[in-house]
Parts: sequence; structure tokens; C-alpha cells
Amino acid sequence: MKEAILRIYKENYRGKENAITRKAFYSNHCFSHCWGLPSPSDRNFRRIYSQLPIVTCNKGGFYPTKPSEIEEFREYMWKKAIPHFERFNRVRNAHPELAKDIKQLELFAR
Repeated sequence: MKEAILRIYKENYRGKENAITRKAFYSNHCFSHCWGLPSPSDRNFRRIYSQLPIVTCNKGGFYPTKPSEIEEFREYMWKKAIPHFERFNRVRNAHPELAKDIKQLELFAR
């Protein structure tokens, strides 16, 4: 299924100007009728989607065609990563007695 979804992105949604939301992609491409595959749940579709070499922006997802699209994606993801990092630090700082033995805290300290 992952290969079929990637093929559709490569063939139909190349470049930022052709971005499509995940919800629209999911509803536009009927899995069972078009591919003979069972329709995945939204959660499973998001899991598959996150493993594909496609990028996202505020317009949706697309197969990148320019270096600038990759760079914009990096900036888009970075803006999302900072709030997650800050949230982790709030939890860790609020519960230092619970966080002191967590082995991978150093990953978040960098």
C-alpha cells in the first residue's frame, strides 16, 4: 500500500503548487475500489503517510521537485518541533524526581 500511495504522489502531486491535504487524498483515492486494497483507518493512513518521502506545508502534502521545497519543509517541521521540545522540558522540570533516571534525556538537552 505504501508503494501505491507514493506512486500516486509522484504522478499527481509533484511540487508545492500541487499539494493536497491528507484528508482530501484519503477521500479522493478509494483504496478498495481503485486498488483492491482494504481502506486503512485514518490512524494507519497517517502512519503510512509519515513514512513516505513527501513533504508537507500549510497546503498539504506533495512530492518535492525543488531544493527550496525541501528547505521550506525543514523550516515547517522545525516550527513544530520547538513546541514539542518545550513541552517535554516543562514536564521534565516539573518532575525531576521521575526524570533523573531516564537514559535518553541527553537527546533533548542538545
